[in-house]
Amino acid sequence: MGFDQKGATVFSVSLGKNNKWDVCETGFDKPLASFETEIDARNYAEEIARTRQDATIEPDGDAVS
Repeated sequence: MGFDQKGATVFSVSLGKNNKWDVCETGFDKPLASFETEIDARNYAEEIARTRQDATIEPDGDAVS
C-alpha cells in the first residue's frame, strides 16, 4: 500500500496515458484503474478510500478528505 508520512493510504486521480483518468495508490507504478471521465475516476477513488481507514484522495497533487 502507498503511505504518506502519517501512515495513511493516499490515492490520486490524474490524467494519464491515452488521455484516460487514472486512479493510483501512492507508492505503486501502475494505476489501479483507468476511466474515460474524471468524474468516474473520482467516484472510484472515493469508493475505495471509504474501504480503508485513514485513506485520502489527492487529485492533481492537492490532498482532500
